[in-house]
This record gives sequence, C-alpha cells and structure tokens, in this order.
Amino acid sequence: MGLFKSRLQSKDIKDTTYGLSDPGLLSLLGIDSATINSDKLGEIVFFTCLQTLSNSVSKLPIYLYSYNAIKGKERIIDNNLNYILNIEPNEYMSASTFWSCVELNRNFYGNCYVYVNRDNKGNINFLWILDTENVTVWRDSAGLFGQQNAMWYVWYDKNNSGKKYLFSADEILHYKTAITWDGIIGMAVKDILSQQIDTQKYGEGYINNLYKNNMFGDKVLLQYTGDLGTKAKDTLVKETEKYCNSNGTRFLPIPATIEAKTLSMKLSEAEFSTINNTNALRIAAAFGLNPNTINDYGKSSYANSVSQQTDFYVNTLSPILNMYKQENTRKLLLFKDKMNGNFLEHYTKEIFKLDPTAQMDYLTKGVNNMIIRPNEAREELGYSWADNGDTLIGNGNLVTLDNIISGKTNTQPSNDTNIDNNSNDDGGEQNNNEK
Repeated sequence: MGLFKSRLQSKDIKDTTYGLSDPGLLSLLGIDSATINSDKLGEIVFFTCLQTLSNSVSKLPIYLYSYNAIKGKERIIDNNLNYILNIEPNEYMSASTFWSCVELNRNFYGNCYVYVNRDNKGNINFLWILDTENVTVWRDSAGLFGQQNAMWYVWYDKNNSGKKYLFSADEILHYKTAITWDGIIGMAVKDILSQQIDTQKYGEGYINNLYKNNMFGDKVLLQYTGDLGTKAKDTLVKETEKYCNSNGTRFLPIPATIEAKTLSMKLSEAEFSTINNTNALRIAAAFGLNPNTINDYGKSSYANSVSQQTDFYVNTLSPILNMYKQENTRKLLLFKDKMNGNFLEHYTKEIFKLDPTAQMDYLTKGVNNMIIRPNEAREELGYSWADNGDTLIGNGNLVTLDNIISGKTNTQPSNDTNIDNNSNDDGGEQNNNEK
C-alpha cells in the first residue's frame, strides 16, 4: 500500500459518526452488511437496472476538450490522460472494468470514492477505487488539519494494513447520486426503495417455492373426527408434506377417517402478475429507466425504440454524464488548464449507432452542407485521412443572405453566356439599351 499516504491513525479519531447503512453501525447491532447487500443485489429488476447503467457508462470513452469563442469545441490529444482514463487506470484493471465498477458503487451505495495518485509534477499515475463502505467524509470546521472548513476523506484499509488514511478533497474523485440532503453524501436507491425491493424478492421467492413443490402452492386442509394429540398432528402433517413434495408422486394416501381439501389462492385472483409488474416499473423509474430496459415490451414497438433511446440519453444518462464531467474536470485537470477552457467529457456518439445506410446519408449531408470536413466523415467510417480533406466543401449554388440583399451572388456567369452577349445583333443591343 505504498501508493497511499498514512497521515492519520485510528487513535487520532475521537468522534465517529455512522450512516444508516454504515457497516460499523450494523456490526454494533449484530447485522451482517454483506448479507444485506447480497440479498438486495439478488433481486432481478434491481440488478438489471444496475447492470444497464454500469454498461452504459463504461462503454463511453472520456476525452479532453477545449472551448473558445473562435474555434468552438475542439478535442485535445493528451496521451497520458487518455491512457489513464480509457486504457489502464491502474495496474489491476482495464478502463471498461474500472468505470463499470465506479458506476456500480455509485448506484448501489450512493457514493463512489476514487483516489487520484499523482507524481511530484502533478501528473496522474493511477486511479484507485476505495471501498465505499470504509470511507468517511469529514468537514474540518475547526481547522484541526491546517485548513478551516476543508473537506477530508478518511479511508479505513480494513482488508490489508488495518490503518486509516486521510485524503484531501483534491485527491478524491467523489461520484454521488443526484439524491442528497447536504450536497456531499449521496443516497442509495436500495435504501430509498427498500420496501419495493423486498416485495420483489418475496414474489420471486414465492415463484421459486412453486417450482420446488411442482407448482403446488395450495394448502391442504385435513378434516378428521375426534381429537388428536400434538404428536399425532405433527406426524400427520409431516407425512402429508412428504407425499405432496415427492417428485413423481400423484397420489396422497390418507386414512379413511380423514378427508383432504385444498385451500387455494390462484395467482390470477391475487393479481400477482399485475402487482409484480407495477412494482418492477417503480424500481426502474427510480433509476430513470424505461420499461423496455427491464424487458417490459408491452407498449414498445420498433417505431418508438429510437425515441426511447433518445429519452434514455436525455433524461437518464445525460445528468449522470454531466456529473462525471464536472467532477473529472475540477479534480483531474490543473487550474491553468481549466482557466483556458479545457474540460473532460464522455464521447456519446456510441449511444446513437446508426445502420450503415443511415450513417452514410447522415455524413453525406453533413459534408455537402459544409458542417463537417471530409476527413472527419472518413474518420467516423474508420477510414484513413485523405489529402486535402480538411477543407469544408459544399454546394456552389448556395449564397449568403448579405449577397441576396445586395443583389450579388457567389456564382460567376459562364463563358458561353459572355459569348452570347457579345455576339448580339443590333436589335439585341438596342433592346439592351432600351432596358
């Protein structure tokens, strides 16, 4: 753990605060936080939502851009930063795995903390994901660490050294959910929708028991005359369950004096499917996801699939990417670079992949209308740049509004027209003079 600076030992911390989902508090109450987390993650709708957001963020590369009033938005090539963000953030994982893990922690716990390791010149060496459950955020209102009202992050390396490490706010990338009471600590969806997620788990457990019992979910009512002792009742129930749960057994042997009836509640009568689907849609809506994300295609069609993808980007993914953009820009870039208009942003064109015909039509229109350069279109198609392909080209019949008002055009008369004018007869010259 030589990459981390040990500047705070556990004995220096006198006052410790716990959140409702903090493993320290749960441990004091005798609750295993790992069991709770794994139980929540096992719910299929909740897991699908987490997987969708993690995959959506991890597949988008992050590039460095610059913006000014003359050139507008322009990509800047920074090989070191591009390698860290898009290839290998640290020696243990690839960039895709790294950002998927970041997004998973952010959604599951409400917060994700990433330590930025720099060299003496301020260049980024590695990015390390800290265990979210073992990070505590401090605000030093008294200036005990040399800076009043500064934000500090205390990480307890529980699994390795057993020490506590103190990091300043500039050393930690803090990604949080949009739901936060103080603007510092985000709230986890699993804590807000705990009841809905538990309901889904109960529903899945009920269906699982039906399969285990050969789809026999009714209760058996055994009627008999006389009185049976407690031991005899337990024996009767045990033997009945034995034959009900036996695979391949279609008969239930009972004494002649006992009559068996069923107490049943059909799934259709309980509106199980309706309640289950409604609850699933509520969980997906809490993540900002459409019904088709959780494989609910009841009101979907091929015609509105594109609009659903656009809605997903605008209403769900765009706020998340904007949060990443702001946090990455203010923590990963130097002050002088930020003042020069530089910023880090996700490249979102991967979301709107077009079929080859539509893509070619899109690029052709862009080139012909002087919106994009030919080489930029070739780059989108995966082709190498061509000579003289950096110049905007377009239709020569197009003129500017100023030329239309002044009566001028950008086009010059052809040679044939000049010859015809010069070869006019006297009558033609007279007509021109009259005009």
